[in-house]
Amino acid sequence: MSDSLLTRPSAEARTNGTDADALLTDLAASRVRSGSTPAIALSARIGGRDAFAASGDRGDGLPPDAGTVFRIASVTKSFTAARALQLRDAGALDLDRPVADLLPAAVFRPAGSGARITPRMLLTMSAGLPTDDAWADRLESMTASEFDALLAAGIRLVREPGTGFEYANLGWAMLGRILEHLDGRPLPRQVEAEILDPLGLTGVRFTAPTGRPLATGHARRAAGWEAQPLTGPGAFSAIGGIFASTADLLDWAAWLASAFSHPDDDRVLAAASRREMQQLHRTLPPEPSAPSTAVVVGYGYGLFVELVSKLGRVVSHSGGYPGFSAHLRWGLDREVIVCGLENGGYSGAWEPTGEAFSRLAAQCPEPRVRPWAETEAAVALTRTLAERTDDDARWSSAERDAFAPCVALDLPIAERRAALLRVRDELGPGARLAPEGIRYPTAASARWRMIGRDRQCDFVLELTPTDPPLIQRFDARPAGREEDHAEAR
Repeated sequence: MSDSLLTRPSAEARTNGTDADALLTDLAASRVRSGSTPAIALSARIGGRDAFAASGDRGDGLPPDAGTVFRIASVTKSFTAARALQLRDAGALDLDRPVADLLPAAVFRPAGSGARITPRMLLTMSAGLPTDDAWADRLESMTASEFDALLAAGIRLVREPGTGFEYANLGWAMLGRILEHLDGRPLPRQVEAEILDPLGLTGVRFTAPTGRPLATGHARRAAGWEAQPLTGPGAFSAIGGIFASTADLLDWAAWLASAFSHPDDDRVLAAASRREMQQLHRTLPPEPSAPSTAVVVGYGYGLFVELVSKLGRVVSHSGGYPGFSAHLRWGLDREVIVCGLENGGYSGAWEPTGEAFSRLAAQCPEPRVRPWAETEAAVALTRTLAERTDDDARWSSAERDAFAPCVALDLPIAERRAALLRVRDELGPGARLAPEGIRYPTAASARWRMIGRDRQCDFVLELTPTDPPLIQRFDARPAGREEDHAEAR
């Protein structure tokens, strides 16, 4: 689907703002009431309107507001990925160059496998490194020299590089170190100067920003919630070092998502590169208990990507850090962004955020695809052909010319006319278009259903990629078949 051809629902069709506020308020209050976190800030953007709710104590006796700053933990990875693509686009970083060339002091075991790791594998969590959340989350402040020594001492791999997904923070720390070698500046300075400042996200920083309320992180202990110290930037900041508010992250997600609806190049990062970040590059294995209907889940560059039935493409990332939990989620086929930040360590902010997103997105109408003018003309033509009587069933030369040669080769025109007559007879007089009307899955295809006296029939139309386009497929089948007409072409 060409996203530049999508049209968004009107403002009147969007989720009611009052309902969104009430939903967020209920979810936030429930989180604190259940003891899941000391405080939560929960924001949403539906269409062009923002909603916000908060509950609990951010550390100074007050609930968070939309500008209260939290650690966002691994949501940071999308910022690191954006910087990597900036350098790639500038010709400074080859995503398929061996990491062994970029970090020559690193030692991998087994050694042969290590030579095949690339920055692209680091970006997609497929370098063969093991999952390391508990270990890596405590290493943010490690110095560059200490990190280089860690790599030189030896890094173990659990699988051949490029053969599977495993969430590895170390790979992102390695990516951050590569970017420092290429640019010459510490990664936090690069991200702030080249991404955050140009976008106006001046409150998003790798150190606690001044002049803004900062939530105090807490860890759950036997005696209750215990305040946790903050760590400073260092070699592992690439994995999760950023401080931000829910308002900041709504703007960040909106900028990333805008690459699909506004595909023009951007002075910070080209729309094509932002779209690349949000593609499914590495699929995740399903959980052993997952039902057969589970959504498709994978990883892009610093972002999880899901293909969700009835909601389309959903992009997200969670974050867990000592004292904090974060989740940011948005739809590429629904104009909904939701962000949840909590000051409870690993408290699971993804739960209320995910619920808010699912409920808000389900209320949004599907985006409409703008069809080619030729597609609409082809629909009109084929509907006319399908409704003709025996007396005028012959097709004119102009009508025949609207079809690609493959149509007659797949099924001779005489037989195709006869089949359409049988469909017309089965539907009977007075057949009508189904209430959902004509659907356009892409600009070059159409689907519609006709309802007769006791039968229903589905019609499928597809055009060629040529200019001008021709009809390459026009089929009719009894409704209710799940084969999507594949064998009737």
